[in-house]
Amino acid sequence: MNRRYRIDRRVGEGRMAIVYLGHDLLLDRPIAVKALRPEFAADRAAREQFGLIAAGAAGFSHPNIVTTIDIGEVAGTPFVVMEYVAAETLQEVIANEGPFGPDDVAGLLEQVASALDYIHERGVAHRNLSSLNILIEPSGVARLINIGLGRGTPDLVLFRPGAPLAPAHFMSPEEANGLSPTPSSDIYALGVIAYTMLSGTPPFQADSAATLAMQHIHQAPQPPSQRFGGIPERVDGIVLRALEKDPSRRFTTAGAFARAIQAWNAEERHTDDRSNGIENEVGDSEDVPAGGIRGLRRRMSRLVGLSLALGSGCGISGLMM
Repeated sequence: MNRRYRIDRRVGEGRMAIVYLGHDLLLDRPIAVKALRPEFAADRAAREQFGLIAAGAAGFSHPNIVTTIDIGEVAGTPFVVMEYVAAETLQEVIANEGPFGPDDVAGLLEQVASALDYIHERGVAHRNLSSLNILIEPSGVARLINIGLGRGTPDLVLFRPGAPLAPAHFMSPEEANGLSPTPSSDIYALGVIAYTMLSGTPPFQADSAATLAMQHIHQAPQPPSQRFGGIPERVDGIVLRALEKDPSRRFTTAGAFARAIQAWNAEERHTDDRSNGIENEVGDSEDVPAGGIRGLRRRMSRLVGLSLALGSGCGISGLMM
């Protein structure tokens, strides 16, 4: 594509872009390259959208956001170069290893919320937050991708039993009503992620995106504990607050949501210490998965040898637009 970057092979396709595995010849490191699909290259609006997203992401520097290295254009096709991240999507981790205990959820939320607050403070909403757009490295570090992309046209999304979660599962009520997403919409999506990690299922399920949209607008979600036993009532309340229909009733920031989960965790451990003289781990209960971010890292360590070899494509599939 130019003298600095080498394209090795195509590893994925999305609605608007094709993703390639490549190599940065100058710095001798693997890269992921996302290029606008040829059929959109002549579409001025699509090119502008792609360019704005790429340029916006290029200005972000945060440990929980995948770094944009470069943007450019070759033969009329715009592209963006990103660091290569050998990781699983959170959606894959939940499907393979969930449900998770409150401690694991608190550890994940702390990282994702830090990245969300960072972009929100800069006037940007993620617009497409989901478990597919969060990568989990073997060490347990979470990384956001596809910031500013948007969810496309949800009515065209089809569903089938056992299929991976679609963008419409994470859609806030205001988005389902046709309004533009805001930082509060990201907090709602983060609530869906927390709910799914705790219970193993999203708060709403349906055979079509239109039905899902109506559920997001009108239907109250069941407490996560009704889906999976052993979840404390206080954790139910924290997650359900993030899923309030009225944005003004949700947490004001993603960080406030994460801190609420962490505060529950700290208070519970303090109570246990006073009553038992020792630290009781959530994992001691048969009904609750092993807790703590260390628990998530233990799970992730078992996945390393399965699919994280360089060039396997893991960590790149989530970069597709």
